[in-house]
Amino acid sequence: MASADEACRLYAKRFRIETFFSDQKSRGFHLHKSHLSDPMRLSRLLMAACLAYLWTVYLGALCEQDGWVRIIHRSDRCDLSLFKLGLRLLDYFLNEDLSIPVAFCVSI
Repeated sequence: MASADEACRLYAKRFRIETFFSDQKSRGFHLHKSHLSDPMRLSRLLMAACLAYLWTVYLGALCEQDGWVRIIHRSDRCDLSLFKLGLRLLDYFLNEDLSIPVAFCVSI
């Protein structure tokens, strides 16, 4: 590394990537349990998981925006990521037989 600032910048990117990987694996979708070895099948699974991840993060943002956090999580503070909030909100909607919001926009 040329400087400490460069190292910190790169580490910050790594931190976000590690969080995404753990959401895809042990803390979320458990993709590591698929045991897929065929590249095409794995590619399709990863594309579907990434779309599901975006939708789940959208649900987490909706959870914060519309005040669902106090219903699905503690009321004094929230220490969950948008992904975990989204998973909990989805679980709540399914258990309560509520309509699940599916529309969201991705802008470039």
